[in-house]
Amino acid sequence: MSGFKDPSPHTSLSASVETATLAAHGKALLSAGQFDKALDAFQQVITLDPSHRAAHLSVAALKSKKGDKLGAQAFLRDFYARVPLGPPPPVDQPADPLVLRLRGFDKTAPVIGKSRSGEYKTKLRGGHFTTQYLLPNKAIAQRTMTLSGPAPLRLENFPPYDLLLNTIAEPDVEEASLKKLHQFSKAHPEITILNRPDKVWDTARDRNWRRLKHLNQIQFPRTERVSFVKPKPGNLAIAIKTLKMDLPVIVRKTGTQTGRTTDLITTQADLDRYANRSLKGDYYIIAYRQILWQHEFFRKLRIFCIDGVFFPVVCHLDKVWNVHGGNRKEIMRTRDDLMAEEKRFLADWQGYVGPANVTALRHVAELTDLEFFGIDFTIDEEGRIFIYELNASMRHSFDHAQNFPYKLPYDHAITAAFTKMVLSRIPQVRATP
Repeated sequence: MSGFKDPSPHTSLSASVETATLAAHGKALLSAGQFDKALDAFQQVITLDPSHRAAHLSVAALKSKKGDKLGAQAFLRDFYARVPLGPPPPVDQPADPLVLRLRGFDKTAPVIGKSRSGEYKTKLRGGHFTTQYLLPNKAIAQRTMTLSGPAPLRLENFPPYDLLLNTIAEPDVEEASLKKLHQFSKAHPEITILNRPDKVWDTARDRNWRRLKHLNQIQFPRTERVSFVKPKPGNLAIAIKTLKMDLPVIVRKTGTQTGRTTDLITTQADLDRYANRSLKGDYYIIAYRQILWQHEFFRKLRIFCIDGVFFPVVCHLDKVWNVHGGNRKEIMRTRDDLMAEEKRFLADWQGYVGPANVTALRHVAELTDLEFFGIDFTIDEEGRIFIYELNASMRHSFDHAQNFPYKLPYDHAITAAFTKMVLSRIPQVRATP
């Protein structure tokens, strides 16, 4: 064990009744939207129990809600640097074998979200993929270790584990964490890390374009990263002109998913409207190409690659160019023909895209070299793969199956494949730092 000492006790066992009561009270206040009172309650929890993870996350999210986003990140970054390990598996669950999930906290954002029932809750947004449905806790014991702060990773900081699973998925959000993990992996090449950090690093949008743009049968839109140091009117137009890119283009803030900071600029008038925004920070400028299915619908096909094998996820058809899962109920649920098209893709995705495209996608998987990632794409007018996005940030859940029950067997197949992949990597001898 080399003197390993667990710095993060299971607070649900060691916390006092007063602390537990205060934490529950703070959660109820936050859920009801009484944010100032919730903040006060959680700060009292931290005073009583400086290792209380949920209270620290809640305080950070509430600080961010009040406008102090940088302060919220700094507050939580300091906590994870002090207490990197989450609680061990429950005492009534076997802890052997154990998967140690590696997370980062550099620019991941603590936020207040809203549940479907209308209650407020805290969450971390950006930077990772979730294993909630990919690897259920009942399948294997799991624990989380968060990489934060400037100190390098050392083997003696790790608890006993059987496999390391890197869930960091967004290089633009968790650059520092990926670099820290990469340095550790170079120092310990004998240790297996699923989703190696250097390979995750390669999946940033601009690096994807550079490494995949020359492949046969694959189309990847030109993607350039620009950095606006000082906000200045018209800086976007200047950047587009400097890059010699033609309209239309997509502009999106780096490190964001689900289209939250994405705009399509098709005309000079669109670009002129951007002149007053005075952008600051890093952005992607992406060449836009309209590809329609049956001359009417935008189509997004998604597949997951798990241990080198592809699994179909969705064939989403929509009326808006920025196709995202939240829109599925608006169009697809009302059209039997669109659902039939998705069923055709799910039942035989290889036949759907064709042999040449299957070969091309396998080549992409070989070059990407991750145990888990997803690809969003369509098929262009010439029958080639046109990739919208490729990374490990894509979420697996059973949410859509509630409204589209024909998806359920395919969602279960994804969970089974990921779980099988993880179990197949468990060594016979446990790693004991």
